[in-house]
Amino acid sequence: MQKQFIFFILLSIIIAIFAITNAEIMTVRLFFWTFSLSGSLVILLSVALGGLLVFLFGLVSFFKNKITIRDLQKEVKSAQMTIEELTRQKQHHLQQIEDLKAELSAQQDDLINTARSGTPVL
Repeated sequence: MQKQFIFFILLSIIIAIFAITNAEIMTVRLFFWTFSLSGSLVILLSVALGGLLVFLFGLVSFFKNKITIRDLQKEVKSAQMTIEELTRQKQHHLQQIEDLKAELSAQQDDLINTARSGTPVL
């Protein structure tokens, strides 16, 4: 940020020196109008108009980026909610697996005990 500021100050100084050294009266034609202006004024007005246009285009870009960021934040929030839901489902499924393992183990124990006691399995 500081480098940009220094760059713009230096550029402004160069433009001002250029404008002062070209102070002769100029005839400017714009569509149907004709103006006699100082060269310095023409240069400074041109630079100011260019700066204004850059600012306006930058402003449009800024707002487009802001809208894009807002949309992406919504997508991130939605993705986070999806991740949370899938994590809950995963935990639920893991608990079901553990319950089924315990049930299987109990059934295996019953089967082994039944086989040892000699009672026929139905």
